[in-house]
Amino acid sequence: MGQRPLNIETERLLLVCLLPEDIEVLIAGDVKRVAIQTGFTFPPDDPNRGVDLSWHLKGLRTDPNQIAWRIRVIVERASNTIVGSINLKGPPNADGDVEIGWGLNENARRKGYATEASGAVLNWIAQQPGVNSVSAIIPDDNNHSQRLATKLGFIRTAESRRNLPLWKCDRNFLVKTACRSKPW
Repeated sequence: MGQRPLNIETERLLLVCLLPEDIEVLIAGDVKRVAIQTGFTFPPDDPNRGVDLSWHLKGLRTDPNQIAWRIRVIVERASNTIVGSINLKGPPNADGDVEIGWGLNENARRKGYATEASGAVLNWIAQQPGVNSVSAIIPDDNNHSQRLATKLGFIRTAESRRNLPLWKCDRNFLVKTACRSKPW
């Protein structure tokens, strides 16, 4: 098993990187085994179950140094249970942009976890070299994610990516936000 990068920690949450071995087991649907590998409970409504994670795995097989730039599960400290994930789509691209996505289990919503976890990951991103912006694609009908993006400092652009509206947050805002102890 590979070396797991350091967790990002908040008061209520741990943000833990999944290793290629963990992703393989999730793809295979063996939730009990991935729970043993990670030490966390994966509930039935975990958003990583049933999702095509193979492109993340392919990226990690191509460059194992991308582990911190891929899938971070959100672990509720009190229960040691996965409540969602924050997924980066790899390290900064040629323009210095990092794409982010988030998802929470149904029963973990409306507790501030998405804001807390996303804010912590944005703080981590702001400290990484080569980052000029962070982007997210958010469908027009996803009002919850649009509100979260706005709260985090993202602005809807006139652009689209993969036929979905593109939201962006520039480095200046990230650095300013990262200077605060808790952007959430």
